[in-house]
Amino acid sequence: MRQLYIRQKVFKILDHYAVTDAAGVPVYQVDQEFRFFGHTVHVTTPAGQPLFTINREIFTLLPRFVVDFANGRSISIRSRFTLIRRHIDIDPEDLGLELRGDFFSLNFSLYQKGNLVGSIHKAWPTLSDQYELVIHDESMELLFVAVVIALDRLLDEARNQAHSASSSNT
Repeated sequence: MRQLYIRQKVFKILDHYAVTDAAGVPVYQVDQEFRFFGHTVHVTTPAGQPLFTINREIFTLLPRFVVDFANGRSISIRSRFTLIRRHIDIDPEDLGLELRGDFFSLNFSLYQKGNLVGSIHKAWPTLSDQYELVIHDESMELLFVAVVIALDRLLDEARNQAHSASSSNT
């Protein structure tokens, strides 16, 4: 089992932060590109070696992200609504990945074919987004980190839409 931590800035126009281990040593570097449309994030080793890129597709009704790994593999992460709550789908389906959790408590777990890969816990109360990642299957660490970064962006977009909706109603 391995623990990683994400601590983002309070005021962020662009995301630039390190994902650290329990000792505070950077393991991954996350850098967002500035774009007027869409959203692109590059994740590298601390030495700058590319690991994966996350792109938000812009012409979709609900958010959809494509993760392109340096080894050529690709997955997509998309949000959809069920009757009561939001659900996150991860494709290709043959990976057997399922994200379970609650958008209100901001605690999630990632499963692969029923086996726990890792858990995400948001720190409360904090001014900035701070997450603890507990990785149970270390062979899935990079994939898990990609899912967490995309999930964080989904949460940011949901917060921004809720804030915009409440502002326009006043």
